[in-house]
Amino acid sequence: MGKAVRQRWIAGLVFLLAALGWLAVEVGWLNFHINGLTFVVTIILAIILGSCLMRLNIFGSVFAAAFLVMLYAGPLGITKLVPWTILGVALLLSVGLSLILSPIVHKQRWKKWQRRFDWDDRGSQWHTPDFIDSTETNDDSYIHINARMGDADRYIESQDFKQADIHASMADVNVYFDKAKIQGDTAIINIDGYMCDIDITLPRAWNVVNNLDPYLGGVVVKAKTGDPDQPTVYLNGRISLGDFKLLYA
Repeated sequence: MGKAVRQRWIAGLVFLLAALGWLAVEVGWLNFHINGLTFVVTIILAIILGSCLMRLNIFGSVFAAAFLVMLYAGPLGITKLVPWTILGVALLLSVGLSLILSPIVHKQRWKKWQRRFDWDDRGSQWHTPDFIDSTETNDDSYIHINARMGDADRYIESQDFKQADIHASMADVNVYFDKAKIQGDTAIINIDGYMCDIDITLPRAWNVVNNLDPYLGGVVVKAKTGDPDQPTVYLNGRISLGDFKLLYA
């Protein structure tokens, strides 16, 4: 199951639980009331908690749960513990769980990496697996990619690449620019992602300027030594409730 699919399930379950919670409060099944702002913050924290649990992010999971507890400190009768005691306990729990569970977390992440790159024991070589979902090769200068609720793989082989517009909603998208050429000094990649997982592979020689704005999402762009003689690619746009990763070929 891809990240985008998992995030879609998490968000869907959170909204279903939110609907049940709202109904329970209004009909009196729960003996406290919440305002609209608290309700919205609860949904956001619950989505963050679910996403962190799926990613095995211990610190994120514990602190998201801690903020939820503080949000409902009144009904829980623990107002005297807010905020420093709760935050201190969350920090100690995070450190302790990280020390205990780190072998399991690293093992799961290693398995995930192995699934991403199919390991051939016979030849002892890494090789990229064959993609069977939506896969296309594009040699245009202006690239437009729209992906919704599915997987999409694009191989860009443009010899005069200028701009790419990538729109992804509840999708897993992989775009490979390793065979593309930039004739000018700059090129632009615009990203508009919502509850998605976007991976982009660029030639290592290209320079990168990251202007991406993550909103409840993650952006991983590793820095490297630039070459003034090579073209520059500007990453613009926003990632909401999703992940973006830049890889180098």
